[in-house]
Amino acid sequence: MELKRLSICLAFFVLAYISHCSEARHSLVRRDANDDIFDEPLQNDEGIDDEAQNDGEGNEEEEDAVVAKIVTQPASYNVTIGRTVRLECKVSPADDVVVQWRRNDTNYFIGTRKPSDQDLSTYGVGDRYSIAANSTDLLIRDLRPSDSGVYTCEVLQMDPVKIQHTLAILESPRIVKFTATDNGQLLEGSDLLLTCDVTGSPPPQIVWSRDEDNINKRLQEEDATFVGNTVSIKNVRRSHSGRYYCYVFNGVGTNQAEVNVVVRGKPRVHISRTVVNSAVGVEAILECAVHDDAASHIRWYKDGQRIEDSSRAYTISTSGQRSNLTVLPLRDEDFGTFTCEAENEQGSHNRSIDLVQSPVLDNLQVDGPKISLTIHSHQPLETIELQLKELDGNAEWKTLNVPVPQSSNPHEYQVDYSLENDLGNGGKYEVTVKVKNEKSWSAHTNPAIVEYEARPQPIQHASVYRGSAHTHTPAQYFLATALMYLLVRM
Repeated sequence: MELKRLSICLAFFVLAYISHCSEARHSLVRRDANDDIFDEPLQNDEGIDDEAQNDGEGNEEEEDAVVAKIVTQPASYNVTIGRTVRLECKVSPADDVVVQWRRNDTNYFIGTRKPSDQDLSTYGVGDRYSIAANSTDLLIRDLRPSDSGVYTCEVLQMDPVKIQHTLAILESPRIVKFTATDNGQLLEGSDLLLTCDVTGSPPPQIVWSRDEDNINKRLQEEDATFVGNTVSIKNVRRSHSGRYYCYVFNGVGTNQAEVNVVVRGKPRVHISRTVVNSAVGVEAILECAVHDDAASHIRWYKDGQRIEDSSRAYTISTSGQRSNLTVLPLRDEDFGTFTCEAENEQGSHNRSIDLVQSPVLDNLQVDGPKISLTIHSHQPLETIELQLKELDGNAEWKTLNVPVPQSSNPHEYQVDYSLENDLGNGGKYEVTVKVKNEKSWSAHTNPAIVEYEARPQPIQHASVYRGSAHTHTPAQYFLATALMYLLVRM
């Protein structure tokens, strides 16, 4: 047993010794390897030192050539006309540098040296351009619209650097000229062209308007055609007369101008009544009015023949644009067609009035099934005839006689009549009226439409009347009850 233990211990001892020797050998190998690694950096360090030394010598050479930089950022300048602007161009370092200013291909300054005064005058700058004192900034005085543009500041060196500024000159809008076709004096049917020449920076916008019914209204696309700084109106009418405005704005300011337009044309004759009723021995006044900007010459005619002012049968009274003809018919031949004519430089126009003895009908109006009209007649009325037809292609006219009313005013009758009993079940009808006096029939009125919806008839309900011969008395009820009792008992 003791021998076995001793053998085991000896074996562990041998293994431990072998392991120690192996560790020592591996350690020696690692040390040799590390020595090789450390030897290479020593060689590299020598190279680095040489390069570092060479770099140091190169920097000293570059320090002799200083590179200038522009520290100002590009900018946009918006300046009002007539003012002064300073275009900045700061350079660092600023010593011993040469700065050149130019616009497009035009050189203004190299350092502080500038072209000859003659050249500057050619450019239109003169003494207005200069280099600001103790700087490399460009100074421009008394700005003009022509000064707008892109300005370049450049440092002249081996590696040039530059920046660009944009200069915009702001100018309030100004209307150079505002004109109208033929100085605003036009004939009806011609074309109107309005032109508004404007200046300003930025370019102004234009708004067109005109006075209409004492209100200034903007012209719309349905009123005219807009092209650039012009507006045109085709085939003008008299209603186009008035004052027109050109309004301009550009964010800097506003301006406006106006022009007066007069559209002249043929006169227009207006008469209040186309048919006038009278009688033999009854004086009638025929009225005529002329619509024209200028005075027109007014004449009267009877059945196509001119009535002279000196005629004893007629009296003409004219005041301005109005004229009245007084007629006193003494026989049937004195009635007829009278014409009022007006004439100016552009032409003439006329309207006619019929002087008659037959009734004259006015103001036929409809309200549901009710109609009303006014009748003028110097002779007594005899018949009022109303014709009615349902709005159906196959319907026939139905004639109704309307009672003749009493005249409340001299020679004037007011008729009010209800068709409710004549329209049956209702619907839409066409109605016209004519009237006869002791001389003749009038013309038919223009047709009017009557629309009527018949009212439904109320339903008649049957009623029970208890007071008839079939009424039962209390005694009869008692007798009937007794008989019923006896029948049941049996």
